[in-house]
Amino acid sequence: MKHRMSNWMLLIGVLLLGGFILLFERGSENSHQQMRRTKTVFAVYPESIERILLERDGVQIECTKTAGIWRLTKPADAPLDSGLVEKMIAGLVRVERGELITAETLRERNLAPSAYGFDAPRARITFKNNRGTFTWLIGRDAPVGKSLYVMPEGGGDIIAAPQTLLNLVPQDPSWIRDRTIFSGEPSAVRGLDLRRTGGFLQLRQPENNGWVLQQPHAGRADKQAVHTLIEKIFSGRITDFVTDKKADLTAYGLEKPAFALTVFMQDERTQTLLVGKPVPEKPETLYAKRVESDSVFTMPAAWAGELEIDDDLLRSRSVLGLQADRVTAIQLARNEQQVDLVRTNTLWQVVRPVRWDADPEQTTLLLKALAEATVETFVDEPSAAQTAQMKTAPWTVALTSDNKTNTLHISASGTNGLRMVQYNDEPAIYTTADSIIRDSFADPLFYRSRTVLEVSPTLIQKITMQTGGTERSVQKTDTGVFAAGQPDRQVSPKALTDIMWALNDLRAERYVDFNPSSLQPYGLDVPQTSLTVALSDTNVIGRIVLVGAKTGDGRFAMIQGQNIVFVVSEETAQTLTRELTVPIEKHAEEIKQP
Repeated sequence: MKHRMSNWMLLIGVLLLGGFILLFERGSENSHQQMRRTKTVFAVYPESIERILLERDGVQIECTKTAGIWRLTKPADAPLDSGLVEKMIAGLVRVERGELITAETLRERNLAPSAYGFDAPRARITFKNNRGTFTWLIGRDAPVGKSLYVMPEGGGDIIAAPQTLLNLVPQDPSWIRDRTIFSGEPSAVRGLDLRRTGGFLQLRQPENNGWVLQQPHAGRADKQAVHTLIEKIFSGRITDFVTDKKADLTAYGLEKPAFALTVFMQDERTQTLLVGKPVPEKPETLYAKRVESDSVFTMPAAWAGELEIDDDLLRSRSVLGLQADRVTAIQLARNEQQVDLVRTNTLWQVVRPVRWDADPEQTTLLLKALAEATVETFVDEPSAAQTAQMKTAPWTVALTSDNKTNTLHISASGTNGLRMVQYNDEPAIYTTADSIIRDSFADPLFYRSRTVLEVSPTLIQKITMQTGGTERSVQKTDTGVFAAGQPDRQVSPKALTDIMWALNDLRAERYVDFNPSSLQPYGLDVPQTSLTVALSDTNVIGRIVLVGAKTGDGRFAMIQGQNIVFVVSEETAQTLTRELTVPIEKHAEEIKQP
């Protein structure tokens, strides 16, 4: 019992001790912090600093951190390179202390702080964090070794530190200032206005849906070319800072600059750069300033020169300007002919002039021809004849992608092998290769799936074959076995099986005609053979397959009621016209053969 009581007392003691330590150390230095304080001159953590003031040779440099971003607040209000500021602070707080001269030592030596240069300190360093504001003075160099003296403002121990500490106190804020000309991410740019010697250039990205050129020409812009231009713009760096005070801009050629660039950001913020005349002693640099600031600086003339880009290089050379795999609907018209296709998930269907499944490979051929078409020339000021020709253009192709429809008007092919194209009624006309469109694209049969019939063998109840004036049939009995419809004949199992599997996936080699005015040219007015297939499923209508005359690559054929003439291979035609039944005696003789 006493042993158990001792354990409880020990546990309570540990908990009380832990609470005391937690209460005592909260808001005070831990052991690691104490160790750092005893080894370094400045007992402060870099991440805790929110303001630093550096004073040297009459120059005050004040940096303030807000939301993790450092900004210069003295001698001017300007952005800083936060990375450089953090490195400078890290260097300061890592400075190790040397000899310690206490107040008692000073009294013993009958010396005052002024003996160490603190009556006129060479520099001051002030840190502000959540614990308060702390200032240190930098005095004279030590007579021996490469050290100098540091002391807290207001008195205290004098500390010896490496002379390199003074190098961390800049006399000019320019070395920690942000030298980027435009802030933010290039991907957040939504517009550019560029006024230059080569003319005015205006680009916009409406609703994050591709770039468009608005000046000097109206039309789609090349996405990659625009991104390259934006990356070049954001790569610009300041060479030297000239002044942060409001100045006479005429002296720098900035009163009426020949070069001005405005960047429009996604957050509706704008940044405008004015570029003036060359620096007299450094002609490879130009004076410049931001409209939003009084600061004047210099920048490389070569950077500005690279923005004198030919606006034609920014124009999209893609006639379609869409990703083919994102197209969900196509409306294609040639004069009075029209074909409409829609895509659901990955399946295409022809929905006009009739509804049927589309062959995805054929639809891909159309989209590939459109997507690969490139602009040969831009006709920005079309002649009256060209305008009239486009008004009567035989081809119109409307493509829907991402719930937006874009339309191409395509002229007839010219003698030069080119067609003219107008995109969404833009004022400019393009010329492109004749291969952008083919006559076959206006034929709905071009897109139709090559599968013309799919009948599951399990659903077939009866097959009737008529060849000339002869009719043969087989029918499934109650026992599920097929029997011949004529008493003197019996089923040919091999022929029946082959025919049923042919009907399961009957494919056209090619399509010939849709709604033909006459079947006589195809031998289908009086077909050589007709196969009537009755099905056991009352919800599925039976089918009649007609096989007609021979052609170079097979036989003409048709599914009665579909009014589409197609060609089946000779092998398929031979299968469909095989004898379903054979005479009983003949079949019996064949069975006896080894």
